[in-house]
Amino acid sequence: MKTPVEDFLNSIYAVTIPMLLLIISFSIKLSALFYTTFKIPVPELKLAASILLGITVSLTLLAVSVNAKLFETNAFPIVFAVCSGVMLLFVFEVINEDFLPWSEYVKRIFLSVLLATVEYVFSKMFVKKYQETEKAKERKLEKENLELEIAEHKEELSELKRKVNEIKQAKSELEEEIAKENQVCCDECSRVFKNQNAFNAHKCKPKLTEIKVEFEEVIPD
Repeated sequence: MKTPVEDFLNSIYAVTIPMLLLIISFSIKLSALFYTTFKIPVPELKLAASILLGITVSLTLLAVSVNAKLFETNAFPIVFAVCSGVMLLFVFEVINEDFLPWSEYVKRIFLSVLLATVEYVFSKMFVKKYQETEKAKERKLEKENLELEIAEHKEELSELKRKVNEIKQAKSELEEEIAKENQVCCDECSRVFKNQNAFNAHKCKPKLTEIKVEFEEVIPD
């Protein structure tokens, strides 16, 4: 059984939160790079343009990474990481006219590669986790639709069974009515026969009283 911590670490939220933090840091790095590059005389406009453009580019990279399947390619997380690594080289002033001690170059290049790798891993993981979450939602929706269809079919089956029972009952009542109409009653002995053939095969014997009366009429005193 998974603990709440394991559930959180395996959820989309565990990837989304670091991804959003990376986007924020990416926006800050881009804004700083734009600020040092733009030649806008008004500092306020220069700062506003740098921040807005940094946020726009970062969100665009995030949206493109999430919807990479629309482009039928998975190269965007790689592009995202490469751009981030090159940008960090500028931010850390690795590419600069001034020469630095080799230890500084190693440290700054290492940090650039490390952060670019982390951003690649999280962007890739975010895309995979997002797609996995969407597929899970689709499977859940398909399951709910299937259960709904099964319930509807069960209801239809119950209705059909009810109609079949009604038809059987009506058939039984009709057969009883037909049987009653085909019955023939004997006037002599009051016996009831199912049909005319059974009545014709019947040989009714006169009652003893009737035989006695006939006998007295034939042989008078």
